[in-house]
Amino acid sequence: MNVYARCGQDGEDVPLRSLTQHLLIGFTERNYREEKVIPMDGREAMHTLVDAKLDGVPLSLSIYVLKKDGCVYDLVWVAPPERFSAGIAAFDA
Repeated sequence: MNVYARCGQDGEDVPLRSLTQHLLIGFTERNYREEKVIPMDGREAMHTLVDAKLDGVPLSLSIYVLKKDGCVYDLVWVAPPERFSAGIAAFDA
């Protein structure tokens, strides 16, 4: 699991989809299973489920990107596809 926040940078003028794409730089063979805007903490957040490869290794990712109060919050669950479902419920909670 990866949780990251940055404030004072691209918090206002970069779309959620673009911010999500920045997190996937270096990943290849992307297969988007879901990409939707959802409510989170009184704001809109982008939730993306994607299967991709990093250096040829297959991975599954669940990504949430939220902009609030001049900050961008990235929450990412990443695991090999065969172990992805074992941790997703705890991550989503």
